[in-house]
Amino acid sequence: MEAVLDISELRRRGRRVCILGFGRSGLGAARLLLAGGVAVRLLEREVDDVRRAAWERLGQQGAQLRAGPHDAEALEGAALLIRSPGVPADAPILEAARERRIPIRAELALAAAQIHTPLLAVTGTNGKSTTTAWAAHLLRRAGLPGVAAGNIGRSLSQAVLEEPEGAIFVAEISSFQLEDCPELRPHSAAILNIAPDHLDRHGSLEAYRASKWSLARNQTGDDWLVLGESVRPPAGLQPAARVARFAHEDPGGACAAFVAGEQLVYREGQHAAALIERRALSLPGPHNLANALAAVCLVAPLVKERRALARGLRDFPGLPHRLEPAGEVGGVRFVNDSKATNVESLRVALQSFPEPVVLIAGGLDKGGQFEAIGDLVAERVRHLVLVGAAAERLRRAWPNVPAQRAEDFRDAVRRALAAADGSGVVLLSPGCASFDLFRDYEERGAVFKALVAELAGAGARGETA
Repeated sequence: MEAVLDISELRRRGRRVCILGFGRSGLGAARLLLAGGVAVRLLEREVDDVRRAAWERLGQQGAQLRAGPHDAEALEGAALLIRSPGVPADAPILEAARERRIPIRAELALAAAQIHTPLLAVTGTNGKSTTTAWAAHLLRRAGLPGVAAGNIGRSLSQAVLEEPEGAIFVAEISSFQLEDCPELRPHSAAILNIAPDHLDRHGSLEAYRASKWSLARNQTGDDWLVLGESVRPPAGLQPAARVARFAHEDPGGACAAFVAGEQLVYREGQHAAALIERRALSLPGPHNLANALAAVCLVAPLVKERRALARGLRDFPGLPHRLEPAGEVGGVRFVNDSKATNVESLRVALQSFPEPVVLIAGGLDKGGQFEAIGDLVAERVRHLVLVGAAAERLRRAWPNVPAQRAEDFRDAVRRALAAADGSGVVLLSPGCASFDLFRDYEERGAVFKALVAELAGAGARGETA
């Protein structure tokens, strides 16, 4: 283990760790370090009322707390700086840390260094959360202690702190987290797909692709690398790990998961096993078929009983905020796809409904190429309700669809219900980040469901929506 990430060594030498950013990852890192007896200094520009109680509890446990703008003095005595994913690489305090040669790491790198079981990791543009959760579910159906963590919700540090010894972690990892994980070496890693996303942060598709491929840089021939059908290594990079590919049709290669006839098949070497019929898969849609095949490849090195894989493919319940039924109001179905924070996720959502939908879209634009799905939007959307900072950007990208601008999120839901006119689907699939109006996509989805429930209650009472 790298000494800078060894909690026992940090404690023994009396070293301090600074944590920059007090979101979910910063909180998890602080708790993990404090539990290991390491001195912690938390740095956050502003602590809101929602997080204040947790902030103050850490102070009671011995952490130094510093809120407000931070200069280089805040780094005094630090042996390590943990950067939260939302902190941009050019933040002045990070420049100061580099000048002082203070190592900068992601919370996930700290947590991974404490894990002594095979680590499974998932990255990509779309499908990460479902694949991560499905892989953990497959492990549990095989009798193994699979735990999903990381960018999916609970930080990996928090999971390491809470789960018993021997847990097998499946970590969803974002490109932001991978920027500060130079030592990371998953036993089984998946790069699902790569499409333009977060270009406002990475600057170019090439830089974004390189960040994803860094997941595989430390793997050896004892490890596994799972790749989507269209995922190819950057020029000059030859993966050292054993490669397994997944695709709707046989992609070739020694190891693969694919569909043959109507059967999901996993092949390793000369041995191919039919798992279940495609129609028996617990979640519908071609995107979920891809997620399932990826999850099979990811866990197959640890799960030799193929019947266990079949069980887990049949009964995985899915995740909230991903094409989640959100209720019905006056004959109109509402669907919560708040997790769709980019163009490709929005594309998948629109392809999942045979009938035209009323689409609620918008939020914080991440540099998405919305024009690329203009024809699909014109074909599948009968009315647009646009909300948030990107509303005008989307209006210009999709000029051929009837649209209106909502004043706020509540107004967006009411306008969408009116536009549906008693039938069909209202789909929240924003195609944008949530940070202009909400803390995260989960809060956005929860508010959407609450507003739908409110409208349903009003309708049941005979009130005007």
